[in-house]
Amino acid sequence: MAQTFWITPLDAAPPDVAVAKRACEESRFTCTIVPLPALRDLLGGERPTAAILLGGRPSPPLIEAQRWLADARVPTLILLPTLTDDLEAILLDRGAQDVLRLPLSTRRLGARLRLLGRAPVQVHEESDEIRVDGNVTLSPGSRTVCVGNSPVTLTKSEFDLLLTIALRRGSVVDNHDLSRALGHNTLSNRALQTHASRVRSKLRAAGAPDVISSVRGIGYRLRE
Repeated sequence: MAQTFWITPLDAAPPDVAVAKRACEESRFTCTIVPLPALRDLLGGERPTAAILLGGRPSPPLIEAQRWLADARVPTLILLPTLTDDLEAILLDRGAQDVLRLPLSTRRLGARLRLLGRAPVQVHEESDEIRVDGNVTLSPGSRTVCVGNSPVTLTKSEFDLLLTIALRRGSVVDNHDLSRALGHNTLSNRALQTHASRVRSKLRAAGAPDVISSVRGIGYRLRE
């Protein structure tokens, strides 16, 4: 029976998509490009041998897509142009079988795909807690935020803003990337400032320190 790999590009560069397709073909796998908007619906029916989430920045859509695949018990390889130790650990803890940094050679990627094709499907306990600060944690699966043991209610935009910044700990997330993560091509600096201010205020009211700092004219980052 032919092994089928789904490739879901997430703002991936065309050369990276071409390498992924060539690696599948050279390994004699059937590959199908599955756009992100179609991924969840398709998982309701057929199942691929494995899936590749390819490219893009760490973002809420990446976390959602990874969760859908983990819930469907589809072995998943995630390829990202920027990858921190924290993010790699988060994605592996949430059920990804492998996480690698782009760019990759066709030969190296092909070897990892063949390994993935042989991997037994494992059931992972949901372990998606992201520690933002000593007493602030995010759970992408349930889309909840807690300060200590106390839940904090954030709107969808506020949660996605905090999650996007948390996923890129140690880096500045520019305003354009934040706008995309919140589902817009562009958002004004004032709108982003409003979202960030509300997140700070709600967390502070629950007893947390300021966890988001602004970088004037560029974007936001986690306060270290």
